[in-house]
Amino acid sequence: MLTVFDTLGDRQGNFTRRDLLKAGLLGVGGLTVADLFGAQATAATLPSRVKRPASNCIFMFLNGGQAQIDTFDMKPDAPDGIRGPYRPIATRVAGTRICEKLPRLATLTDKYSILRSASHPLSAHNSSAAYVLSGHTPGTDASIRPTPMDHPTYGSVLSRIKPAAASLPSSVLTPRLLFDMGFPTPSAGGGWLGRRHDPFPVARNRMMSKAPAWNGKLPGPRSLVLPAEISHDRLASRRHLLGTLDAEFSAARDAAATRTLQAHQDKALNLILSPECQAAFDLSRESAATHDRYGRFEMGQVLLLARRLIESGVRFVTANAVSNPKNTRLSSFQIWDTHFDHFRLYNETLLPEFDQALSALLEDLDSRGLLDETLVIVMGEMGRTPKINKAKDGGRDHWGRAYSVLWAGGGVREGLVHGATDKHAASVIHAKVSPDDIAATLYEALGIPHGTVINDIAGRPRHITDGTPIDALLS
Repeated sequence: MLTVFDTLGDRQGNFTRRDLLKAGLLGVGGLTVADLFGAQATAATLPSRVKRPASNCIFMFLNGGQAQIDTFDMKPDAPDGIRGPYRPIATRVAGTRICEKLPRLATLTDKYSILRSASHPLSAHNSSAAYVLSGHTPGTDASIRPTPMDHPTYGSVLSRIKPAAASLPSSVLTPRLLFDMGFPTPSAGGGWLGRRHDPFPVARNRMMSKAPAWNGKLPGPRSLVLPAEISHDRLASRRHLLGTLDAEFSAARDAAATRTLQAHQDKALNLILSPECQAAFDLSRESAATHDRYGRFEMGQVLLLARRLIESGVRFVTANAVSNPKNTRLSSFQIWDTHFDHFRLYNETLLPEFDQALSALLEDLDSRGLLDETLVIVMGEMGRTPKINKAKDGGRDHWGRAYSVLWAGGGVREGLVHGATDKHAASVIHAKVSPDDIAATLYEALGIPHGTVINDIAGRPRHITDGTPIDALLS
């Protein structure tokens, strides 16, 4: 594998010895993923609304919120101070027009649908992201700190109901763990399903994020790389010794707890020893032409990794659409949060990279026969204000009342525009949908009935969503 990755732990992605001891990890060489995995379960048997549901999902998350009025819901007749400098262009689907800065995606509108009527009342990043990543509202904008009983994110639910093979993680989050105001984002993990259902975290190398140019390679996960002094044989020996100690411990203490811990450790070890898992994360196996097509920048390489993971058997990938802009104070994990430098960033990096990377992903999935079995969703936690503020180079602020979502692949229709906003893209005037409804649609598209109930870690029954599927989008 390639170089070092950060992983879960404190706010900087670091584990303490206490963290590792509590997770029972030091006994097998300091593994960092054992407590991310656990028992498998199946959903209740309910009818599905989709004839040919998807098997996998790539959730492209636009951290910070993409401006609907500058991308997929343009208002060319709006007055100055609202419409911005961009003009709409014709696309492959008659009557559908999108931003001129997205020419490649304009040729692919027959491969995806646009939902223009997503809406919610929140305005903070963490609360809005928690809502969008789980389909359950946290309540208010004050709810920005995660708790053990947060609603789980989609990949965590999928890992419980439709897990991947033992040699692969069911759900992966890359390339950036989600934070705002110094707090990890709620509902970005396993929540009331337990930490064993957290997404496998593939956070990018900090040094590489500062590199002047990408070399076409994304580093591999540190938690899948053995220390140089530990061979596979030595790890296997440690595994046997740990099993012996666990057996003795369980005879004297809590056998059930020991079995649970051992199951987590076995899952982690299986990933480390699995050639399939190692290969899935190894972008050096892709050709130079493929790296060029996706783009030698972080957003492109992350979507290339997402395709590799799905192709290898990972069920759900949350791919954060981040960038490395120059001369800006914006943090890379909220790079769509353009309160200032909005149009410069959209011109120089965000829209060109988004257009190239997403179009490459859709074309690649389609040419490989994977699009029919892979649901692709593209959305942020909110939209941006129609009114341009007076910050440097203009900016757009937080706006949850109306924003756009792209849907492609298995389980959903193609070439559709659903819902509408007013003349300033400020309010939904037709077919308003909430993140609850988006969640219900996502699950149905994956063949998971939205009425499914599963038990939480305390044994209490929970609905995976309280929303209503958007039937117009389902195939």
